[in-house]
Amino acid sequence: MTLAPLTAEDWPTAARIFEAGIAAGNATFEAQAPTWEQFVGARAGCPAIVARGRGGDVLGWAALSRTSARPVYRGVGAVSIYVDPPVARRGVGSLLLSELLEAAERAAFWTVEAGIFPENIASIALHERLGFRLVGVRTRIGQMPDGRWRDVLLYERRSLTVGQR
Repeated sequence: MTLAPLTAEDWPTAARIFEAGIAAGNATFEAQAPTWEQFVGARAGCPAIVARGRGGDVLGWAALSRTSARPVYRGVGAVSIYVDPPVARRGVGSLLLSELLEAAERAAFWTVEAGIFPENIASIALHERLGFRLVGVRTRIGQMPDGRWRDVLLYERRSLTVGQR
């Protein structure tokens, strides 16, 4: 498996993987994957990577977005990570999230947040394994496209090197 920056050429496959996460019902509030332009516009200046299999196929992707445009929060980002269902539980997510955390530190992020539905046990386990800690529960914080209200667990990981002075 190799890692590389996420590009426009990767986006059709990455968007399909995102759509699979949407269809599963426990990954996001989104009703559909954004266009490439929307995706990049929401994440300008933030790391985004893909994992590729031996044949070059995109197996998953991870990206950061800024949590706020306010300068005081310039080092706080929110993670998105999606793995193609046929390769779930094969280390793709761990590799992607580990690299994204390193890229986040290189980009001067001192905190990375993850909002995870309580039902998404695999994502919770992945984030906890990589040093995220539960900092709160946002009860009925958002509404799914079908009208259901959902809780979100708020996890964060603080850098041990960035923002320590």
